[in-house]
Amino acid sequence: MTRSLLPRLSTALSHQWATTASRYSSSCAASSTQPLRSGPIGYINIPRPIPYQVGMQLQDILVQRRLDINKELKADPSFTPKKNDPLDIVLMLQHTPTFTAGRRIRGEVGEKERLKAAGADYVETMRGGQVTFHGPGQLVAYPILDVRDYKLSVRCYVSRLEKTIIDTCGAYGIDTNTTENTGVWVGQDHKIAALGVHLQRYVSSHGLALNCDVDLDWYKQIVPCGLPDKMVTSLSEQLDRPVSVSETVPVLVQSFEKLFGKPMVPVQLEELDDLLDGYM
Repeated sequence: MTRSLLPRLSTALSHQWATTASRYSSSCAASSTQPLRSGPIGYINIPRPIPYQVGMQLQDILVQRRLDINKELKADPSFTPKKNDPLDIVLMLQHTPTFTAGRRIRGEVGEKERLKAAGADYVETMRGGQVTFHGPGQLVAYPILDVRDYKLSVRCYVSRLEKTIIDTCGAYGIDTNTTENTGVWVGQDHKIAALGVHLQRYVSSHGLALNCDVDLDWYKQIVPCGLPDKMVTSLSEQLDRPVSVSETVPVLVQSFEKLFGKPMVPVQLEELDDLLDGYM
């Protein structure tokens, strides 16, 4: 399946963070974890931090790839992709230091200059909300999948991602939960992971960001998610020892397999090779 390696960045940036209730409700808990389609989920682990814009371009390619596969499946239900070319792909990566601004703060005078002076990139997006941070030491997972194959509504898909993070933290002995605010929390006041999803014709992009050993001083530059009375934490802070992204990736993979009911296998896609050159 050929596709230009210069996708429209505007499409990838037009996401919005989930604003629906973030509790794993009984209705979501009752939904089946048995997916409609067989076959593993592929994952691509990018070890070196990549610029935020590159991450958006990678997602754009993978979303279009999945939409093209859906067209093939609609025309021929017996269609199967090539071996070692799973329908669904999860990008696992870290970003170089980046502040992203949502619609509520985009264009605010002086904010771009102030945050760039702190030493990070500044990207204005079409998502809702205010300012958040992505950087080294934060494990970002971008699942590109069709939620219909997992019998999930958008709300239940977000809940499934929350449970995946909760299960991952539980593997480290860290008790986490959801609250009335989006994300996953230690108690009520310490946010350990952020979530946000976008769906295009049922195909998901964006996803979750779990703080492993990220430098928490970056968050002093902003009011994370517009919640001045809350704090940000990490696996490393909770365990009082370094917990790297590379250590956390296999734990997250196991939790994702459990919550989404499919094995995960590492893959390499030639469509992404040019963009990933120098980061793998």
